Amino acid sequence: FGFSNVNAKQQLLSWLDDSSFLQPKEVILKAMTIACANNKRKLNYVVGILKNWENESLLTVEEIDSYQENQKPVTKYRQSTESIPAGRAIPRGFELDLTAGEE
Repeated sequence: FGFSNVNAKQQLLSWLDDSSFLQPKEVILKAMTIACANNKRKLNYVVGILKNWENESLLTVEEIDSYQENQKPVTKYRQSTESIPAGRAIPRGFELDLTAGEE
């Protein structure tokens, strides 16, 4: 995680003391485990996970596990070997207007 930086260590330790998590040590370790599983070994990634959980009011490992279980998409296996085009087809005549709806 690149914790050779004293400020980074302090930032992580502040989550132990100042977060609203009921089990801060376990929650932080879970966030670090998820970061490793996603090959994202950066403190900012871990902090992002923690902030998301706090914003969702997920304060225990059990609540986090339950939430993640409900968020997993159901994958259906296709019997067909045909290739699936990536993305959606853009209709003819479509023009992108980035200022549409702004006043």
